Amino acid sequence: MLRDQQTGEVLASIPVEGGGEQLTYSWIHSAEFIPWIEEFTIQKDGSFRLDTIKVAGFGAGIPENKGVTSVKDGMVVMEQLDQVFREIRWIHSQTALTSITVGNTIFITGEDVPHHIPVELTIEGVGTIWPRYPLTK
Repeated sequence: MLRDQQTGEVLASIPVEGGGEQLTYSWIHSAEFIPWIEEFTIQKDGSFRLDTIKVAGFGAGIPENKGVTSVKDGMVVMEQLDQVFREIRWIHSQTALTSITVGNTIFITGEDVPHHIPVELTIEGVGTIWPRYPLTK
């Protein structure tokens, strides 16, 4: 669920299974004007695990020493990051964000959300209603 951080207003939502789906955040670096792609796995507990970062080069704010680094198809690829986030927060840019996808479905594009507002992406409604215990006599 994408919310305005200041008002709590829901800006966009999409159903997810709550475990194993890939969330891909694609945007253009605001200073270097190069593609930047982050690939997350949605965890069963509703968190996001950052698995991979792909960038077309290096510049301001781009990590230079994360995970296993290689070059694939002209992109610097940082894999095996295993960094977990309960939520993802940013100041939205209609011009920088290309898209956020869940699996093969576009969740939002940059133009779908007002420019320069603080937003927060979370997974809501994940969990069990009661613990499961084996029946004993």
